[in-house]
Amino acid sequence: MRLDDPVNPLNVFKGPDSLAQYFNPDQNPLLPLIELPDALNPLRSDGVRIFAKMLTALPAQNVKSLPALRMLQHQPDAQHQSIVEASSGSTVLSLAVMARVLWGHEDVSGYVTNKKHPDSLRLLRFFGVQPVLYGGASQQEPSDAKGIMSRLRRQAAEDPKICYPGQYDNDHNWKAHEKWTGPQIWKQLPEINVLCATIGTGGCITGTSAHLKSRKPSVRTIGVCNTFGDPTPGPRHFPGFQTSPFPWKTAIDSFETVSSADAFGTSIQLCRHGIIAGPSSGEALAGLLAHLGASKAQGRLASLGDPSTGEVVCVFICADLPYQYMDLYFSKLGEGAFPPVCNENLLRCDVHPYDERWFLDPQQAVSLLLTPRGPDGAETDAGLLLCPSPSACDCDSDGASRQDHGLEPCHCRSSAAPASATSSTTGRYSGESDGSTAATSIGGESSSPGPKQYLDASGTGCWQTPRLIDLRPRQAFLASHVRGSRNLALPDTREDFYGSAAAVEGRWDELNEVLDAERGTWAGEFAADRSGSRVLVVCTDGDSSRMATSILRARGHEAVCVEGGYTALAEGIRRVALQTDRRSSM
Repeated sequence: MRLDDPVNPLNVFKGPDSLAQYFNPDQNPLLPLIELPDALNPLRSDGVRIFAKMLTALPAQNVKSLPALRMLQHQPDAQHQSIVEASSGSTVLSLAVMARVLWGHEDVSGYVTNKKHPDSLRLLRFFGVQPVLYGGASQQEPSDAKGIMSRLRRQAAEDPKICYPGQYDNDHNWKAHEKWTGPQIWKQLPEINVLCATIGTGGCITGTSAHLKSRKPSVRTIGVCNTFGDPTPGPRHFPGFQTSPFPWKTAIDSFETVSSADAFGTSIQLCRHGIIAGPSSGEALAGLLAHLGASKAQGRLASLGDPSTGEVVCVFICADLPYQYMDLYFSKLGEGAFPPVCNENLLRCDVHPYDERWFLDPQQAVSLLLTPRGPDGAETDAGLLLCPSPSACDCDSDGASRQDHGLEPCHCRSSAAPASATSSTTGRYSGESDGSTAATSIGGESSSPGPKQYLDASGTGCWQTPRLIDLRPRQAFLASHVRGSRNLALPDTREDFYGSAAAVEGRWDELNEVLDAERGTWAGEFAADRSGSRVLVVCTDGDSSRMATSILRARGHEAVCVEGGYTALAEGIRRVALQTDRRSSM
């Protein structure tokens, strides 16, 4: 690595091997080294300065990509073999990415404990890794003759088609950090006094420390392990590491153990202050602070620093990101560590999708209601869509109900009303453009100019119109409505009721109640176990009909609604009727 000259200062990678350049540390600027603010460094007033080395800024965003690159570079035959590794995370993921970058090779399998979270398995599969599950202990010792790593060593020794890099005993693991991580830190911060990192395979801490101690023997290296029986993802407990063949005994001066709760809690503090780092990174910082705190309590803190400045300059390794561990953050730390969710009641209501393609403007809704009803293609007269007077229809109400509201009984249900046609439970849509209507697809599958119409699934060309649900209060419905409407009367909502979580929940419950009450009516078309019925929903202002459309869609109905509510729809019908009359009189 040419640390004496700027490397690719514009950070641009060109040519057929651009990705190989991108993943080669020798072709990249140095990774960030960031001093922690006082809020994250309780010992700043004692002359302690702490820096985070962001190995998460590597192209693969994890510390294991460096060993993966070097191991494959020194096993070129791997491009013709099945690559296998005992890894449930960053190592095998990095091997898969590097194998593609270097050779276009895709045959990579990760041997993973069957206790692994399903999200971790999905992550591996996302990157093209084939997970192979094994039973038994989740974290097995590399030297265990009956463990997964010993089995993979034997398979690779017996089958020349298998490449097993073996991260736990492959010297190119720790040598990758001796080549890249250590020299970077030395170039950026030669005044370093203390290095701290968690211990997984031990490659990062061994290689980085080996280089720093070769340049400055006084550097003190602290290895951080999991508390035995309380694992944090990534690091190991010390008994599982001490048999490592890496030269760690000359690289690591002391060890600290950190609980998983402290690791996750410290990670959260790093993230909230702008250093996005996962639980392994949090464990490294927590271990460093524990070591420094103990040294201070014992009066030995100054012995770690530079006598000429009185400062103790420390570097810890940020090796992972937090995103795949959200479940663990909450289980380890509890709800009290996180801000509460406001309007939490909305998590149980209004939960179905909304789609703007389901929301028709009045002109589109009128076009839908004017759908031709038969093979002759005769279009309904717009003037017949609205009931002409309260005493001239018999759509949804009975005489007693109308008399209760001071209105005369009505008898228009027997007249030709397109909205009373029964729609099939399955179907598709068809339509031609008349050049005057915006694009709409009732089914939400496509968009093209012109009104859309329902076509019978038989393909006979029998056009169908939708049921119309009117959600307005009963008095408003009885005063004026579209012929053949079904009134599921609800009280009007306040203006912008979506702005109130309580109002949203209340309207959700009301809509589900009235829709559930429709089971068995209209030949069962609104039963929960039936789907495909065509429904046009209207309310006073268009808000409740949006929610109703979402609910009906979730129940399997082809529902749409009218923007602007009934007033806008009625005005649209009158406008079309007036235009038709004018054309007829010409």
